[in-house]
Amino acid sequence: MCLMCIEILKGKMTIREGRTALKELIATADDQAQLAHYSELAALDDEQFQKKVEESSED
Repeated sequence: MCLMCIEILKGKMTIREGRTALKELIATADDQAQLAHYSELAALDDEQFQKKVEESSED
């Protein structure tokens, strides 16, 4: 789970703030797995985004 997902899960970051962070994370990702994760999140609507974060915590 990425740091952004952890922050959202803990309630320290909102989905809206996460979307803003995703732009920078996608631009600076140095790993294909990270880029795939960030790109996947960016394509989701807010409800799906939250659900994906919660599912990530179960892994």
